[in-house]
Amino acid sequence: MYEVDSCIGEKFALIEAVSPRWPIHSERFLGFGYVDFRVTVNSEGKIIEQQITRSQPRRIFDRQSLRALKKWKFNSSKHEKRCFDVTFKFDSNNHK
Repeated sequence: MYEVDSCIGEKFALIEAVSPRWPIHSERFLGFGYVDFRVTVNSEGKIIEQQITRSQPRRIFDRQSLRALKKWKFNSSKHEKRCFDVTFKFDSNNHK
């Protein structure tokens, strides 16, 4: 599951969104986890920069979340660069 918000409230569309493949050891994780990103998208809708701003538990879901995020594509825009906040969420109750 994921959430996406524009940093400036601009309307946008996700053309392609890939969900992370959670690591095998996540099966032993009980509870809720997340990874928050701040991403910069160019005018063609491709992510050109990404930074993890928070994750809990630290580093458990980071790599797979980043791998999925790099495959995302947003709609094109007249803006040279746009900023988005993306959160990937993991809930052990939904992954059994």
